[in-house]
Formats: sequence, structure tokens, C-alpha cells
Amino acid sequence: MEGRNIRGRIYINFQGINAQLSGPRKDAMDYANWVKEDERFAPTYIQVSPSPRGHAFPRLKLRYKPSLVQVCEDSDSLPLTDPTARAVPLTPKQWREKLEKRHDALTKGAGEVSNLENVKKVLLLDVRNRYEWDVGHFQGAQRPEVECFKSTEFGLSDEKEVEADPLAGVDKENTEILMYCTGGIRCDVYSTILRKKGFKNLYSLRGGVAKYLKEEGASQWNGRLFVFDSRLAVPPAFYHGEPAADDTSSSTSAIARCLTCGSEVEPVHRNCANLDCNNLYLSCAACTAKLRGCCCSECMEAPRLRPVLGQDETYQRWHNYRDPPPPPPRPPGWVSRRALKRRRRKERRKEEERLKHTGASEVHCSSGGESSSEQANPSFVHQV
Repeated sequence: MEGRNIRGRIYINFQGINAQLSGPRKDAMDYANWVKEDERFAPTYIQVSPSPRGHAFPRLKLRYKPSLVQVCEDSDSLPLTDPTARAVPLTPKQWREKLEKRHDALTKGAGEVSNLENVKKVLLLDVRNRYEWDVGHFQGAQRPEVECFKSTEFGLSDEKEVEADPLAGVDKENTEILMYCTGGIRCDVYSTILRKKGFKNLYSLRGGVAKYLKEEGASQWNGRLFVFDSRLAVPPAFYHGEPAADDTSSSTSAIARCLTCGSEVEPVHRNCANLDCNNLYLSCAACTAKLRGCCCSECMEAPRLRPVLGQDETYQRWHNYRDPPPPPPRPPGWVSRRALKRRRRKERRKEEERLKHTGASEVHCSSGGESSSEQANPSFVHQV
């Protein structure tokens, strides 16, 4: 990294590398090509997309991480480096064909029992978070009711009916599970967990949604793609070098809705002004002003509220808003420095007044005598 203008998050451990970075094209690609010089990473797909506003990250963080991706169980025990333990990767073209086949069976043959059975045997699984789904997703994918990937537990419950679990009660032997995420790494990790739970037919989108939008466009996709950097929501046309303003196709029309009133909004998330909530949500300008940047009325009454930010502004790190620590307890008889200075000045003034009074008394006593020597020497009083 020395001498290169690169920022981002690069996590490494014995299982591999999880990197998201930004920089001038030459610096960024020099790093990517250097990684691929290692034969272990030679087949790695490098996802590249433009960042018109410059750096997408504020700084560079290069760290060792026990887990490349935070999951619900210990990732050290997962066979992440074994391709047979992961889902079968599909190219964007193969993925699109499977989705179109599923869509045709669902729309054209809805009245035929055989077609409905075929639809049930293909399940589309979004392994991202709910706020990512809110700004864009594949048609037919159920909204994941999770706040972070670590809390994802699809298919892990033994109960046959769980409302928030799209894999509950699914035939593990005969159902095809089509998994997708932003870049593909979460699917690789979570598919090893599902393999251990007995799911046989697992498929993932190679390169994730980002590669799909670059090669296949917005076919079967609604909305934009959420990314974990300053861009937040990227339109599909962005991956073809087109400006976001030109993204006017019907397939990418706004599907994002305000959490409070349900109106259509620009797919730009904001954090709740309540420091103890910090919920990432979508909001229209009217609701933002009404709730003073909070996600609900309860958060408006919270004791630690941050200022309301504009649509394109983001909050600083949380420690910039936390309450200062309480001062240490003062020992008995403690006096502040300012009070001590005042006390000393007062004592000095008293001492000066005392000396003046003492000197005046001595002069009065000396000048009041009738000694002939004093009268003969008028300078004697001044000398005293």
C-alpha cells in the first residue's frame, strides 16, 4: 500500500481476503493485480465500478479478522475453502435464465398444478439485510427481516413454519435454492452452513448482483443496489458507465418507500438521530423534518439526540456525540485554581494595607515628639 492512494476496508485471515477499496484506477488495479499474482487468488473475480465523487471510503483500514464475514456461528469450523461445500456458482447468464424460467412458470401457467409445483421447487433467497432489499432486489425474493448478516438464521430452525424464514418447511432434497448477495462472499459463507443443515441443491450468483447488473443489465431486477460505502445506492446503469441521472428505465423505477408514511422516496438511507438507536432507514423530507431526524416518535424523546442532517450528509463516528465522562470526585478541602488565585490576591492586599497602617503609625509617633534633635533635623521624619 505504500505510495498508493487507496482507502477502504481490507480484512485478512487464514481463510482469505475480504477487500473493498477505492482509489485512482491505476493504484486500485495495481493492488488487485498484485493479489492475483498469488496462485491461491489467481481465479478471484475483481469487481470494479466507478466512483464519480472520488474516494468512497474515508480512510484505509487493513486488519486481521478472525472471521472474514460475521455469521451466526464460528466461521473457523466452516469449510469455506472447499468448493464442494459451497453453493454451485452460476454465471449471470445462467442466473437470468433460471429466473426467467421461474417467472414464466409463475405467470403463464398459474392455473396449472404442474407449473405451480415447478415454481415451488425453485426458491429465491436474498441473504442480505432488510435495508438492502428496500432499495433493490430480484423479482420474487422475500424481504429478509434481519438487521445484519450475523443475525441471519434462514433454514436453521427445526420448526416447519416460521413467518420470517423463507426456508422453513422447504424440501431440502428437491428444492433448488437460488442465493444472492451484493458481491457473492456472503453466499459462499452461508451456503456452507446450509450444506451442514442438509440442503442439497444450492446455487449462488457468481460475482453477486454487482456483476449481474454489469453483464445482464436490470433484467428481473427492481430498484438500485445498496453498497457499503459513501455511494449507498447505485443504479444499474452505473455499472455500464452511464450517469445516474440517465437511469430512467421502468425496471429501475423507485421502489424505496418512506418508513413512516410509505411514500416513494429517493433510495438514500439515513441514520436515526437517536444515538442509542442509530437505525438505518428511508425517510421523505417531510417526515425527517417532522420527527427531527428520528425513525419514530419514541426516539424523539431519547436523551441523546444528534442534530438533523441534510439528505447527502452523514453522521460522524459515534464517539463524537457521546456524553463526556463525569469529572473525578474532589478530595476534602479541594479548592479550584481560580479560587486559590483570588484567595492569594486578597491576602496580599490585606498584607499591603497592614504594612501601610503600621508605617503611618510609626511616622505619627516620631513626628509628634518635642525633641530638639528632631526639630533641628527635619529630614529625620522621612528617614524614619
